[in-house]
Amino acid sequence: MNERLKIYENCLHEYELFLKQSKRKQKRYFIFRLASFSAIILSFIFFNLELAACLGLISFAVFLWVVRKSITEEREELQLNRLISINQDEIKALKGSFNHFDSGDEFINTEHHYTFDLDVFGKGSLFQSLNRTTTPLGRKKLANSLGSSEIRIKQLSNRQQAIAELEKDLKWRQQFSAQGDLNNEKDLNLLNQFSDEDHLRNSNRIKYTITIIPIITVISLISVFTGLVNWSILLLLAATNISILTLSKKTIDRYYMHFGNQTKILQKYQALLNLIEKRNFESTDLIDLKQKLNFESQSASQIIKQLQVCLNRFDYRANLLFIVFADPLFLWDLIYVYRLNKWHLKYHLELKKWFDVIATIDALSSLANFNYNHPDFAVPAFTDDSFCLDGQNMAHPLINENTRIGNDFSMTEKGQIIILTGANMAGKSTFLRTIGINMILAMNGCRCCADSFKLKPVHLFSNMRTTDNLMKAESYFHAELLRLQAILNQVKSGITTFVLIDEMLKGTNSDDKLEGSKVLTRQLVKLMTNGIISTHDLKLTELENEFPSNILPLCFEITIEDDNLVFDYKLRNGVTRTMNAIFLMKKMGITGE
Repeated sequence: MNERLKIYENCLHEYELFLKQSKRKQKRYFIFRLASFSAIILSFIFFNLELAACLGLISFAVFLWVVRKSITEEREELQLNRLISINQDEIKALKGSFNHFDSGDEFINTEHHYTFDLDVFGKGSLFQSLNRTTTPLGRKKLANSLGSSEIRIKQLSNRQQAIAELEKDLKWRQQFSAQGDLNNEKDLNLLNQFSDEDHLRNSNRIKYTITIIPIITVISLISVFTGLVNWSILLLLAATNISILTLSKKTIDRYYMHFGNQTKILQKYQALLNLIEKRNFESTDLIDLKQKLNFESQSASQIIKQLQVCLNRFDYRANLLFIVFADPLFLWDLIYVYRLNKWHLKYHLELKKWFDVIATIDALSSLANFNYNHPDFAVPAFTDDSFCLDGQNMAHPLINENTRIGNDFSMTEKGQIIILTGANMAGKSTFLRTIGINMILAMNGCRCCADSFKLKPVHLFSNMRTTDNLMKAESYFHAELLRLQAILNQVKSGITTFVLIDEMLKGTNSDDKLEGSKVLTRQLVKLMTNGIISTHDLKLTELENEFPSNILPLCFEITIEDDNLVFDYKLRNGVTRTMNAIFLMKKMGITGE
């Protein structure tokens, strides 16, 4: 970890130096720009017209060159500032603070099979810890990936290789992230559905119109300026063109609503595509993704560039002074509506594929960043055995490395259920989340917080944090029954599922709770389900006598030293011998003693 911290600090120092150099360059460019502009004026003051025109032309060319260099340097400064921010954020993260990252609150779903119970989204969540996506599509892609289980071993192995390849290339990942964040968009209208009704009708007629009218306009302008015809011909032409534009107004407005103000966003995506296209990938998934960025011998970035130029010119309509002349004389709006329609018909399906490639690599880059920040975590191995979940010194990745405590855990037979007992705060719920989070990481191709981790990929389903629902008139107990029913239905459907249940049937009396827990556990065993059930009902472990090969009791113990509770959070075989509720109530003065 210290090695990674030094690397980020070195990157931060390097980019800060580059930023200082960039600012010095911009100051020089400002001076050159001022000098070249002054030279244009002074040329006409101190020299004759011929020499002034020559010097002025040279000075103007220098002025334009300096302006272009200044714009390039300003963009470089934006990129460097973002790179500096990226490395500052990673330094904070390695020091244990990641609250400054996006928490993904909108992805919280209390009815999801496991994300709500396992704190996958929200403050202090797994998503907040590893999300470094730079596009809205990539962010959604990452959230969807964390909320689903990839159980195909070949696909998981390919994803591991892709993540491992990106993990090694810190500079490229940071350039990708910085470039993507420069023009962060709220809405990407280009990917919204564009119905058949929105496409131009009579496009051939429009094609001939926008071809002939500008030619007529140019001929008319030349004729007017040369005195061949009266200027009133232009008024007649403008009136005709305005009529055409009026009839097409709804279509033009509809196209502007769909395509307008997207130039900067496209500039960002084109830059991201350039980064992908220029990089030589080695892993199967990344090669396959890159190969999607071609269409009819053109690269995606080239085709996007065509759209960007077209949109940039379509946006000229926002300049009132320009459009007052361009529309009546040349049908400017209609020309670019036609060109956008033509582009959209040919490329819009490809556009969605290209943006999906960007989103996928964006999400993979976040997972690669997580791996890079945790080089001491284990790369999970996958097996096609009937069942396997084996982790050595496994801990929760979101607990600070200086305080987290690892445990060995092994379950290698199908149909095994762990009955986990222990006192309050002894570590049962945290252990269930430790298992679940590491499984999620493994099934996303990431490293796991363990010395070693081996897994048979399976679907996850948990029941740990059931809530009542006033809108649906559901009590807590009824909501929990529905959750448990959903678990059983999935298992009965033949979907291989690993179950995590924390203190089931909390909403009923103790006798009813125990009998209900036994009934459910028996069903899970008979359905050859694997899972962990934590409970305070020690009698539930008596099921070991009924199913000696399937029920395995494990526990967390506590000790009392000098009238204080001591937790070691170490997993042990057997059933707990200590409880602490009364002790804690006495300590807090609740019992009145």
